[in-house]
Amino acid sequence: MLDLNDVCVTFYPNTSNERIALDHLSFHIDDGDFISVLGTNGAGKSTLLNAISGTLECDAGEIILDGQDITYAPEYKRARVIGRLFQDPMKGTAPHMTIEENLGLAYSRGKRTTLSKAIKKGDRKFFLEQLASLGLGLEERITTNVGLLSGGQRQALTLLMATIVTPKLLLLDEHTAALDPKTAKQVMDITERMVKEHHITTLMITHNMKQALEYGNKTIILNEGKIVKVLEGEERRQTSVDDLLNMYDFV
Repeated sequence: MLDLNDVCVTFYPNTSNERIALDHLSFHIDDGDFISVLGTNGAGKSTLLNAISGTLECDAGEIILDGQDITYAPEYKRARVIGRLFQDPMKGTAPHMTIEENLGLAYSRGKRTTLSKAIKKGDRKFFLEQLASLGLGLEERITTNVGLLSGGQRQALTLLMATIVTPKLLLLDEHTAALDPKTAKQVMDITERMVKEHHITTLMITHNMKQALEYGNKTIILNEGKIVKVLEGEERRQTSVDDLLNMYDFV
């Protein structure tokens, strides 16, 4: 489904500040995989998502998504098939627009070009149903400006916007890190349910080791731009947070 082949990214090349962010990174993700990515600061986690989404260009290697070479495809074209959430709940939405208008924009992704056409009478019922599925009462606030929502509500809405047109790939960039533990758990549970319901291939960066083991089906540990460990199956089920901390000894 997703293949990274010998991908390299170097910051400040040929200078005293040169740093290799992705070092000939290769791995394969199967359709429907939900993979958590762990690593210390500077391990290459965000660079990995930026390379896949097109935010930055690879120095070498190739990225293949669903059989299509997207290595040099512009970010706006990738955004039609790749959904992404960020750590900051303020990103990914238009705060001065209503919930309905934000959903209309997301729903029009790759299909329509103007907001006036994006919101149709038939869309509102669909939006209300989707909002109700979040269990946060947002269906009763559909005309509320998004800037008035709490961080957790906004992040849940952003997740809905990223998946309302099912993407081929969903990238989660520490999307619960700015939330309190209770709200983070709520957003993670919504995330897991939506990913399963829509069978969305997902990559999730997290520093939360419990999350990394509890959600999804694989855990990858990055260090200095390389994959140093892949946990899956019985080995992953038997791995504890303490075990992960011990693994970080070699990271």
